[in-house]
Amino acid sequence: MKYLVIVFLLMSIPSFAQDDDLRFGNTATTNKSPTNKPKHKELKNKRPIQWVKNNPEGLLLGNKCMQDVTTDMGFEYVIQHKGQSSYKSEVARLAHNLTAKIGILFRNGPFWKFKLKKRRKECREKTGDYVG
Repeated sequence: MKYLVIVFLLMSIPSFAQDDDLRFGNTATTNKSPTNKPKHKELKNKRPIQWVKNNPEGLLLGNKCMQDVTTDMGFEYVIQHKGQSSYKSEVARLAHNLTAKIGILFRNGPFWKFKLKKRRKECREKTGDYVG
């Protein structure tokens, strides 16, 4: 036991010789308050906002790239044709979409519509999906 204490003391001697100037601080490669934020927003725990549309034209619903885009932005398209049992009225759909677009605005910023159009165009070009 006595030798074990001596070994621990001998091992700790180099730690006393450290220079006080080598404290952690802001340098070219480090900073005092590092942030580990993910690049993309994590919306896995949040329920996606539902945006109701009458027809699926131009939405690229079956395209995996576009599904990833809408998931990253935190919403999904819901197609409701007139005459469906869940379809209430045009005014109810417009009111629902108004609140949905306000929610998307708060999640993605004021220029979310431009980002969506740009990414939709990129998905079209990347996958060659010009039909839907």
